[in-house]
Amino acid sequence: MNYDQAVQFIHDTKKFGSKLGLKNITTLLELLGNPQNSLKFVHVAGTNGKGSVCSYIATVMMEAGYKTGLFISPYIEKFTERIQIDFNNMNEDHLVDIITRIRHCINIMLSNHMNHPTEFEINTALAMTYFYEQRCEVVVLETGLGGRFDSTNVIKDNLVSVITALGLDHIGVLGDSIEKIAFEKAGIIKESCPLVLYGDNDIVANELIKHIAKLKNSSVTISDYKKAENVRQNAYGVVFDYKELKNITINLPGGHQIKNAVTALDALFVLREKGYDLSDQSILSGMAKAKWPGRLEFLSKNPEVLCDGAHNSHAAYALRAYLDQFHSHRNIIFVMGVMSNKDYEKMVEIVIKNAKAVICIQPDSERSLPKEVLAEVIKKFCHNVYVSDTINSGLDLAYNLQSGDDLICTFGSLYYIADVKKYVREKK
Repeated sequence: MNYDQAVQFIHDTKKFGSKLGLKNITTLLELLGNPQNSLKFVHVAGTNGKGSVCSYIATVMMEAGYKTGLFISPYIEKFTERIQIDFNNMNEDHLVDIITRIRHCINIMLSNHMNHPTEFEINTALAMTYFYEQRCEVVVLETGLGGRFDSTNVIKDNLVSVITALGLDHIGVLGDSIEKIAFEKAGIIKESCPLVLYGDNDIVANELIKHIAKLKNSSVTISDYKKAENVRQNAYGVVFDYKELKNITINLPGGHQIKNAVTALDALFVLREKGYDLSDQSILSGMAKAKWPGRLEFLSKNPEVLCDGAHNSHAAYALRAYLDQFHSHRNIIFVMGVMSNKDYEKMVEIVIKNAKAVICIQPDSERSLPKEVLAEVIKKFCHNVYVSDTINSGLDLAYNLQSGDDLICTFGSLYYIADVKKYVREKK
């Protein structure tokens, strides 16, 4: 196989669906020599904020001199973004080599009448093998879906478990209440392993998680963003003090990032207590350098284009709060595309208000909502609604409608952010 063929092999396994459970991934990793058993993990679950928290933690660990693996999903532009070491994407030749071995292991599994591993199980096995063979000192591991039966939960223990903001998403798989979702996320808590818990969750959900942690003899740190002091925000980031650290600068915009940053800082303090050499300077430097593409990311200044991956109601509230705080004086042209399994009507209700115009597009996915259906929902909240046949033609229209200080804002799904970025780069 070459690189393109190896990635295509991975993508072709989408036909096997998404199956929660640890039997297949356990067998696959056993055939690969159980590389995960030789690694140290920071395991992160949650509905929103996982990626930002992972980025903060991984950047600080790298700044402190530790060889740091990062496993995230989904990717924005290139598959190898999912598996990084010190923020360098996975080496393509190594990917081909490991996938060749994984394919051989899959054939053994099939000959023993086992199910074919899913795409995410293959990605997990690929990451574990790569991180082990590259001798990572710590791996920041983001769950895919849920936690209890997520394939990343094949790890036996970890340095610290982190549960970020919880919301009603993937309810068809994880449950239709915040308590059920909390129970699934709490599945990453290991025996006697410290837990850092996002403090602004539903009280009932956090109490349930704390109860599960107690049963597993795990200490719990509740991250309290209200203890962030001397907060100074602008449209592009925030500076604040927290505990003994002064003038913590983060360059990810939005008030919700204070909550994510405090959660990450508490996890870093746990790692420091465990003996990791994390100086104040390495923490401050890492927090300032942390990036997270496609989340309130400005792609262009003239015109100003803001790209956000908000794809559920919790993230939609964060986007709306940010726009109200820093861009309430501006006309906004929205470009929106969503997946059909998302609560898009609620997202529209939250975000689309006082819009100059909304342009409906359809991401390139078999699960995407028809743009005409989205347009009919949006017409309840905005009179200037357009439907574009392609993402590029939708962005063309947004640029043509823009004038003066108007802001173009794309949101609704992570699946078309790569197209938006490519379009803006070519416009520049």
